[in-house]
Amino acid sequence: MLGTFFGAPEPARTANRQLRKLVLYPIKLRAHVFASRRDIAAASITVVIITLLAFFLKSDTIYIRLYTMPQDLKTRIISYIRTNQQARVKDLLRALSPAGRASIHRQLAKLVNDGTLEKIGKTPTVFYVLAKKKAPTETFANIPAEAKKVIDETYLYITPQGQLLYGSEGFVAWTSSTKQISNTGNLARSYLKIVNQHGSYRKPAGYIDATFKLKETFKEANLDKLLYADFYSLPQFGKTKLGTLMLYAKQSQNRELAKQVCLSIKPLLEKIITDFKIDAVAFIPPSIPRQVQLMTELAEGINLALPRLSLVKTKTGQVIVAQKTLSRLEERVANARDTIFLKETKVPFHNILLIDDAVGSGASMNETAKKIKAALLPNGQVHKVIGFAVVGSFKGFEVIQEV
Repeated sequence: MLGTFFGAPEPARTANRQLRKLVLYPIKLRAHVFASRRDIAAASITVVIITLLAFFLKSDTIYIRLYTMPQDLKTRIISYIRTNQQARVKDLLRALSPAGRASIHRQLAKLVNDGTLEKIGKTPTVFYVLAKKKAPTETFANIPAEAKKVIDETYLYITPQGQLLYGSEGFVAWTSSTKQISNTGNLARSYLKIVNQHGSYRKPAGYIDATFKLKETFKEANLDKLLYADFYSLPQFGKTKLGTLMLYAKQSQNRELAKQVCLSIKPLLEKIITDFKIDAVAFIPPSIPRQVQLMTELAEGINLALPRLSLVKTKTGQVIVAQKTLSRLEERVANARDTIFLKETKVPFHNILLIDDAVGSGASMNETAKKIKAALLPNGQVHKVIGFAVVGSFKGFEVIQEV
């Protein structure tokens, strides 16, 4: 700015004299040139310009305003937001006139970058608010190194405002939101212990085998295997990272979160396909119509190079009943049996991979596996249906009612 150019701070009159010399002298020189060439019109216009500039530059307040506006604008923006709790750019344009849009945008960007303000929303609906106090640095230092490594790899917290916070940042935000921040170190140790305990259920190939729970739940287990990529939630700490991604990808119809789910599970699915000699795949159809269907996003995002069976969800009554709304196992079995159908009547494959987003009771997958096996052509070979869920409950197949 001009103050910096003139070596500010210095008295406004001295700065203005320098400014007049810098601005007016070249224009006066140009006027003499025009006059010497007898270019009366050009010389006259130049004289008018000199007169106007001289008039404006006489005022000491011009320099003071130009020099102080950036810092003053920053203070005024903060003051306005502190008073009104929030601000849009158009609010600031009205309140802080004659500051221009570009100046306000520059100051807002600086205030966001230095942590003074938070930017909420996306164009065209963007609000600026005062930033919330961050957790003290020593809070992160209280997390043991071994626990921090696991937390950074496996933890995701989504704030009430919808911000995704991964790893230690998310863990500290969760302890703060649950008023346990003073106990962050001990909670980190507990998290590490629980993750390691549940990790013991994971097979060397990377999946969790929950087949025995399926056989304990149903008299007739039609799935030959039931595998999870991860548990939906952990005791004390709630949803796992994959469970969180899957839930919000589905509920908020968020394609970016669905892509993250795909990236997480595709290597595991490729391993399962190889280990179980899978030669066709099928996806449990969604219950509720949505503009963005998670199962469709998974099918396209995973993009497995295998034939795909066509499963459909039909509406048999006056309303569509989602599995998650049914609490009793018998109701879930009836819902899956009477609403999910296989279009193919004859299936010339041997080992089918049946994929769902989440397993609660396992009713949908078990009943669908029964229909698939009934359509498999009898050619003397053993036919298997392997079930795979992105996430699932472990203890007693508690019903997941969120997804």
